[in-house]
Amino acid sequence: MEIKEYAKTSKIPLKTLRWMERINTTSDPLTDNDLIGLKLLEKLWGMHDFLRPQITKKGKKDKEALFDTCDLETKWERYAYSRFMNMEPGKRLSMKVLLTEIELTYRFKLSDFDIRKLYRVRKRAHRAKERQVKTEQKEGQKKGMAMSNNDLEKSEQEIAK
Repeated sequence: MEIKEYAKTSKIPLKTLRWMERINTTSDPLTDNDLIGLKLLEKLWGMHDFLRPQITKKGKKDKEALFDTCDLETKWERYAYSRFMNMEPGKRLSMKVLLTEIELTYRFKLSDFDIRKLYRVRKRAHRAKERQVKTEQKEGQKKGMAMSNNDLEKSEQEIAK
C-alpha cells in the first residue's frame, strides 16, 4: 500500500507520513512491518497520556513556542511568526521585505491566499506581543510593590529586630 492511500483512512496526516518516509522510519510503498507500526501509532495518536510525557521534557520556552505555532501549517508561516515575535521593540518589518524573504528562502511564489494567511500571521504575532508586554508590565508592578517600603512583611521584620 502506498503512503497516499494509507493517509486517506488514517488519523496520521499525509504530511507526517511523508516526514516519516524522509527520515527513513517508513518506506513508500509501506511494508507489512510499517503497517504494523503505523497501526500502533494510530492507537496512540492524539492521546493525552501519550503526549504529556513528551511535552514535559521540553523547556518552558520551547513549550510556549510549540503551543503558539502548533496550528500554523507550513514552515513559512512559522518562520513569519517567529520573525515578527523576535523583532526588537521599535523596529518594523514590512510585508514586502518578508514576502521577498519567504519567496527566496522557500523557493515558491506566494499566492493571494497565502498572502492573506501571512497578514493573519502578522496580526496574531502582534496580539501575542501585546499580551507579552502587558504580562511583563504586571510582573514588574508586582515586583515594584514587593520592593517598596509599604511591604508589611518587611516592616514587621524590621520592627522585630
